[in-house]
Amino acid sequence: MIFQSGALLIAILGTYALKHLHIFGERDYKVAQGIVFNMTLPCAIILSFATNRHDMRMLWIVLFGFFACAIPLFVVFLGSRGDERNYRAFQMLNASGLNLGAFCLPVVQTFMGASAGLPIIMLDIGNATVATAGSLTITRTLLHMDDNFRSLPLSLRLRNIAHDFLGSISFDIYMLMLVFMFLHITIPQPIITLITPFANANAFCAMAMIGLMMEIPDNRKDRIELLKVIAWRAVFGVIIAVAAWFILPFDMRIREIIVLGSFAPITIFSTKFTDSLTGNAKLAGFSLTVTAILSLIVMTILHALLPTA
Repeated sequence: MIFQSGALLIAILGTYALKHLHIFGERDYKVAQGIVFNMTLPCAIILSFATNRHDMRMLWIVLFGFFACAIPLFVVFLGSRGDERNYRAFQMLNASGLNLGAFCLPVVQTFMGASAGLPIIMLDIGNATVATAGSLTITRTLLHMDDNFRSLPLSLRLRNIAHDFLGSISFDIYMLMLVFMFLHITIPQPIITLITPFANANAFCAMAMIGLMMEIPDNRKDRIELLKVIAWRAVFGVIIAVAAWFILPFDMRIREIIVLGSFAPITIFSTKFTDSLTGNAKLAGFSLTVTAILSLIVMTILHALLPTA
């Protein structure tokens, strides 16, 4: 297990080193993002649905994921009063939401096999309803940011929000697989065979993307705000994990998977929204990398310590 975690960490740090050796450029992470979000992650989602039994009780995990993402957003809004507006936006966007599809899914599948992917995906369906677009709308509304958005007619605002959701291929795949689950539709074997190599590449591509995004900020205030976000996420992670372990009506294996997911890092969408609202892309990328490394350490320890069925 240590070697599995080490391999994922090497993928992050290795691509970061290659960037500083000028083998990769400063904005090459966008290529990696395109590959992960439009190819490897959708294939990993489909493969997990296609190769696992669908228990309708797992819809409880969807609901749990929604509250696990939404509640922290409002708690941080109240708890960050007195800070500068841009930094409040940074805290709200980055202290809430779980990076499940691009980070936790490959990590958990590396630890526990491909069958561990389905609970993470169900958790991410609920999480993604907020993280992929809702958090941006809520943050800029509560903090009175983005006057252009506020000046639009209600119909255009709703259209923009819908575009944010439907423009994500991963979110669309989540919704499609949920429909397949309700209708008991199975994925044909030729499609499974076709997508398997792309799904298997998701772990490396996701870690490489994080390494390419990493850049250390030179602003002391930025570093302090990052520490606040890490503290927020640690508190929320513990609360979500304890709730998952004692409340969710599933066996120990599934509860362990959700507990590991509770300590997932900052989402890719949060970094994108931070850049668009505050213009601080360097802090956003570095925050994702730091929390990804911390999450990998915590998830490895928890997987070793938690009891198994």
